[in-house]
Amino acid sequence: GILISDLSHCEPQSAISSTPERDRWYTIPYETRDGIEGAMLSKGGVAHPPDVRLPLPVEGWHAIYLGMFLGEAHDRSRLRVKLAGERLFDLLAPSSLGHRVSPKGRVLGRPGPLPGYNTSIEEFLWKAADLDGQDLIISHARSVDTLYSQLAFVRLVPMTKREVREYTGAAGRPDTKLLIAQSDGQVYYGGEVKTVEEIQEIFEPMRDTDVGKFFMGTCGNAAGQTFFPSKVGKFYGEGGIEFVDKNGRATVEAYRGFLSRGIDPLKVAVDHVHSLGIDIYLGFRMGSMGAIPGLWLESIPFWVEHPELRCRDRDGLTVQRLSMAYPEVRRFYVGLFEELLEYGIEGVQLIYTRRPPFVLFEEPVIEEFKRQHGIDPRELPDDPARRSGCYTTDERLMRHWAGYLTQFMRELREMLDRHRAPDGGRLQVAANVHQNGPRNLEGNMDPETWVKEGLIDVLVTPPCTGVAEPHRVDLGYYRRITEGTSVLFYKDVAPRSMPGRDYARRALRAYEGGAAGIALWDSGGRIITKSQWHTVRQLGHREDLKRMARQPAGYHTHPLNTLFDWNPDDRYG
Repeated sequence: GILISDLSHCEPQSAISSTPERDRWYTIPYETRDGIEGAMLSKGGVAHPPDVRLPLPVEGWHAIYLGMFLGEAHDRSRLRVKLAGERLFDLLAPSSLGHRVSPKGRVLGRPGPLPGYNTSIEEFLWKAADLDGQDLIISHARSVDTLYSQLAFVRLVPMTKREVREYTGAAGRPDTKLLIAQSDGQVYYGGEVKTVEEIQEIFEPMRDTDVGKFFMGTCGNAAGQTFFPSKVGKFYGEGGIEFVDKNGRATVEAYRGFLSRGIDPLKVAVDHVHSLGIDIYLGFRMGSMGAIPGLWLESIPFWVEHPELRCRDRDGLTVQRLSMAYPEVRRFYVGLFEELLEYGIEGVQLIYTRRPPFVLFEEPVIEEFKRQHGIDPRELPDDPARRSGCYTTDERLMRHWAGYLTQFMRELREMLDRHRAPDGGRLQVAANVHQNGPRNLEGNMDPETWVKEGLIDVLVTPPCTGVAEPHRVDLGYYRRITEGTSVLFYKDVAPRSMPGRDYARRALRAYEGGAAGIALWDSGGRIITKSQWHTVRQLGHREDLKRMARQPAGYHTHPLNTLFDWNPDDRYG
């Protein structure tokens, strides 16, 4: 193909300098060991240069490959690009290696960069397109964080008619819409999102993919601290409480800016996701109402105002949960979900995996357990392992606790049945649950009863990376409790950073185990990493997974020979 490696010719020239200057792109001459010479375009961490335009001297369909140089900024490298004829930018990130996992299944640290990332250029496919009369528009991420952008080259590879058919044929079809993309919290948290277009850019990459459902969290720390105007909860940051980080402040200021102009960002997001042909579910984290300072200082207002409705430990001290044993708490949650229906959504999402339990040793719980079993539950032995969400090994007490959460599910279902989905059908209930039956029970969850009573429509397993108990997802359990019903279960595929073929292999195992589809927790990071997204976006093409599982696992890098006029090898750094 055609390699464009001298990016100093971008326009306007007034936006480019040969040395770092305030709010301008600057060029860095380089040479790779495999013979590429050029001048990359770079943006410093605090610079905000204007967009620049790179002419593309080709016509017809081409695959567009980009070369990103990371230097010492692996976790902080981002690039925004689009073709001149497109309305929205696409945010790009470099590849990462997957999380390391211990023999017991525990994730060790954050995803690591590719080997030699600081002295190599990574080349990856961005997209394919008809380039007649097109230019490439180069921009940078809008964020309060310190982010760098360094584009080394653009490679344009002409495509045959067959390749064009294969590429366009990879778009999602009704029968392949088997993916759930998920965003746990606010999708634009910390970003300097100021325009409607910048909101839409977050979701646009899901167009023409196998994503059929999008789950979006609408809260800060937990339910009741909302990212939309609410009469039941309170908008995050309302009341003049000081923020503990710049990301929280930037998010709230951006939201207030939208609302002052009569724009509801959540409605913009819902409408754009619908325009992509994707169903959207809005929901909340159902766990911690408060947190230890200083990362999360602002607690959920309803929890602060009603200490009498909190969960209590064996000693009677309140903890960072609201108790589902109280009707007032259940009404609070139901009211929050009912507000979300005003956005015209297909369903609601309950994130139960975020720090359960939801019932403990509250007075009504103690008295009812005494009545049923003749013993004070506080006298039962504690769980010596004290795993997350597990306070006892007594199954009677765990089932008693789970009964209150099931009662909430009944009341939620009753409210939803008074409303209809946009197509006139049933509003769906989706829940993120634990990996197997025992772990669910430890967290007050009883999916088997929810299925039997018709209280649930979609179950999503957690993104477990390990293979050892209790970290392995029990597909047989979910297959058994949903078989013969209308309830679907989805298997989350993890880790979040890995070669495309590993995604395909995990998806194959999930489908063979009975999963209706694949879920993608924290999907945003997967979407912007194009070296994996081109595979991930097609995981609903079940007939192609075996072929996809055989593709090469490597990443394509070009080690540098010189940067400026010196050897950047870190042995000499």
